[in-house]
Amino acid sequence: MSGTAPTSGPLVRMAAGAIGLSAVVAFAAARPVTPPRVRAAPPAPPADAPSRAEIPQPRTWALLAGGWVVRVDAAEVELPTLTQQTTAPHRPRPTWVSISPFDQLIAYHATAEGFDWRLVAALIAEESGFDPTSRSDKGAYGLMQVRPIAADAVGSDEFASPYDNVQTGVRYLRQLDEMFADADAEQRLEIVLAAYNIGPGHMRDAQTLARQLGLHPGRWYGHLEQVLPLLEDPSVHRALPNGFAQGRTTVAYVERILERYQDYRQRTVGWVPPGDAPPPASDTEAGG
Repeated sequence: MSGTAPTSGPLVRMAAGAIGLSAVVAFAAARPVTPPRVRAAPPAPPADAPSRAEIPQPRTWALLAGGWVVRVDAAEVELPTLTQQTTAPHRPRPTWVSISPFDQLIAYHATAEGFDWRLVAALIAEESGFDPTSRSDKGAYGLMQVRPIAADAVGSDEFASPYDNVQTGVRYLRQLDEMFADADAEQRLEIVLAAYNIGPGHMRDAQTLARQLGLHPGRWYGHLEQVLPLLEDPSVHRALPNGFAQGRTTVAYVERILERYQDYRQRTVGWVPPGDAPPPASDTEAGG
């Protein structure tokens, strides 16, 4: 048996372990040591600051509206009542929708003769544009462009002032309505308006021509509105008692008045005109 110390076994492992531990200790001793960080203390609150217990803490409200959840923090919420949620806001409707400065005057005379004042207003807008001093080259004057022959027909001597002019014009319109009373009730208005523009004599000529052509003399649409333009044809109007007339102009005139009349009706829904009240004094004065 040899006297040399063994080179393996538990002692070798212990030595190796000792060497490894020494190396770890030496490596750790060689690393710089970082001093610990010291966190600064928060500043002290002012002496008069309220304590946390005295500060109101936020509250959270959760509202369900229309399928959505609405969260409101730190708020006092006043919920609307069921009546407030289901009642539409009140919006007062206007009691007066002005069409012209002569609304009350027009309503006064139109009501007296049984006409819708807005129809008369639409006619006046077409005739004079609400100009009480308007005068045509044929002698028509005023708001309703009254001609002396029309004033004579209703027994009016004066038609210069707005009051007299509208009164005379509306009376003449009533006379034409009675003159063509045998027309179709649903289309008589169109015929009356055409007669106001072109004259009752030319309308009678148009009715005569309608009969000759196999059309209805008491209907407007598809009948008299088709016949009136023929009054401009020399081969036609020469054989008629009252001769030439601008029939196309009259047809367009009627259409414009009816369109404006519908517009005025929509604009004045809910307004009841003071038809039985006298017009303002300024409306009774003569035009310039």
